[in-house]
Amino acid sequence: MNSKNSTLTEKSHMGINEDQEFVNKVLNQYGLEIKWLAEKLHLDYEIVRYQLREAKNYRQDFHQRVIEIFRKEGLISSNREVCEKLKDELIDFSQVLTGTVSIISKSIKEKIADKHLSEQEKKVLKDQLRTHLNRISDEFNDLILTIELR
Repeated sequence: MNSKNSTLTEKSHMGINEDQEFVNKVLNQYGLEIKWLAEKLHLDYEIVRYQLREAKNYRQDFHQRVIEIFRKEGLISSNREVCEKLKDELIDFSQVLTGTVSIISKSIKEKIADKHLSEQEKKVLKDQLRTHLNRISDEFNDLILTIELR
């Protein structure tokens, strides 16, 4: 990785948005520099660098031109961009879901730790958990089927 692209890692944690991060990721993936992109866009290097690394109000018209160039150069396809974003969203969702399940699990364990539950109470709690588990499984299975049918 060259020094011009190496700031991506530090900037990722400093407020660039998903579109900026995507463009930087594609540039890094193919070993391309901002200078290359600036030439393709017919824009000054500093303007392009600012948009990709510092702009808080990243311009969508700029982003669309970048995406057009990436497609024209064969670096991305529509499907590829969509899949990358979906993978990122699934990772984020997984982290949220795991955290939520951990909180629920901890809560249940704390509340029943020193209690003696009757068989009926155990049955009710287990049935509720199974119902939620089945709903989540159904949703995921539906998503898998949706993907398969596309």
